[in-house]
Amino acid sequence: MRKWKAARAFQNAGAVAALFLLAVPAYGVETSLTGSYSGVVACDRTDDGRPAAFQISLNIRILQDGDRLHIATWTAGDVALKRRKASLYTGKAVTADGRVSGYVTACRPDFDYQESVRILPALPTEDGLSFSADTIFMTEALPGREGELIVESCRWVMVRQSADPPDMERCANR
Repeated sequence: MRKWKAARAFQNAGAVAALFLLAVPAYGVETSLTGSYSGVVACDRTDDGRPAAFQISLNIRILQDGDRLHIATWTAGDVALKRRKASLYTGKAVTADGRVSGYVTACRPDFDYQESVRILPALPTEDGLSFSADTIFMTEALPGREGELIVESCRWVMVRQSADPPDMERCANR
């Protein structure tokens, strides 16, 4: 009797596992970040030793050429300040287990700052490819706040709107 209960439980578990696998959508493997994305960036910041935080919408364009990444970003703040140039980044993509991740560094900022971005492995979703990224930003030259040390730790959360290769600037000589 016990043997049959164990067999039935195993059979039921197999049926549940098969239903679960059928219910999970199968999205294709994506190994290129190329495209246009929209999302949000949330940051905690230290303004000359004083803590602060903010969140703002972010639009980015990415060109991936083999293992090279080129990124251009715009925020709502850039639009409000009528900045014509995007912040540009360059770096490297890494593909492992069918998922792409990478890193980039700022190479043409609007003002003197340093920023490094770690792109976490991208995930295909029903809404398109999505990824998050962690950044560290430092400057003493923020327009209107020159001379103050500003350090930010941010998280980007992005969803691809188009997989078409975007028309965008790239960092010079990279």
